[in-house]
Amino acid sequence: MSCCSLSALRIPLGENRRLSFNFGVTRELARTAPNVLILSGFGPTMWRAQRWAKNHAIPTVVLFDGWLGSDTVYDNRVRRALRQNMIKQASGFIAASSRGKDWFETFGVPPDQITVSPIPTSFTPPKAIPEFNHRPFDILWCGRTTTAKGFETFLQIARMLKSRQAITKIGIIGALNMSRIAQQVAEHGLSDITDIHPLLPPEHLPDFLTQAKICLFPSHNDAYGVGVIEAVSCGALVLASDAVGCAPDVLAPGQILSPDIALDWVEVCAALLTTPDEWDRIRTTQTTTISHNTADHHARSIWQAVLAARNRSRDAA
Repeated sequence: MSCCSLSALRIPLGENRRLSFNFGVTRELARTAPNVLILSGFGPTMWRAQRWAKNHAIPTVVLFDGWLGSDTVYDNRVRRALRQNMIKQASGFIAASSRGKDWFETFGVPPDQITVSPIPTSFTPPKAIPEFNHRPFDILWCGRTTTAKGFETFLQIARMLKSRQAITKIGIIGALNMSRIAQQVAEHGLSDITDIHPLLPPEHLPDFLTQAKICLFPSHNDAYGVGVIEAVSCGALVLASDAVGCAPDVLAPGQILSPDIALDWVEVCAALLTTPDEWDRIRTTQTTTISHNTADHHARSIWQAVLAARNRSRDAA
């Protein structure tokens, strides 16, 4: 594979999203002359690249990490038309989750042309997995501390659990503004039991995830939710909202909750924190569901999708 960086005009869209207009993409494609082109997403750069590929009879494979729920949040007429056109022109499709596969099918893509390739962790999972009593954080937040990710819901859950004397220590990893987050924690009466940390590089996340009994992801919108995979890989039990893309593939129904009803999260957490055997059973089950969330499986899946797309393109010609 060939890798290069392109200069671009980047427009921030909030949180970690941005709209990029890259320069020199067709020139770089002509230089590398790919046999098959993998398009990671549906931005203007990918659209231009696919047009170039079509003009040069090169098959394209579209890779999408989201699903219908996440796509709807940012839906607009231009975005919809762009995606419909790119999907129509593609010869292969890669979805990150079963929800992503369903999303492709809504555009009329035959199921046998869609490869489901779960996203791997951004770090090498630890080999040593601490048991329940060796995990000081009763609940842990790991991710950007934004409303869209459900941070306010997390604080509400923590406050209610503390009032029930169900927790003694919580952690927050990913504070975007340390002083502001400390103020919010204080307003919820949690300062005395909370450790706050900023966004950390991936290789440092296992140091905290292996210390957590339960990781909460009460997101209002999450295309895939790799944080869920990373927490499970470190032996933490995960509860996630129904807006997290990978949730149905990883969690049982009772572990998927509404981000708008904090009390439901409190009840589940309180029960798990008082039954270590049940906690261990559930987290073990969750671990088995992410067996394919590895870099090796992801690479093999992409390779098979590429070969299939090339064969379909040849058959069509």
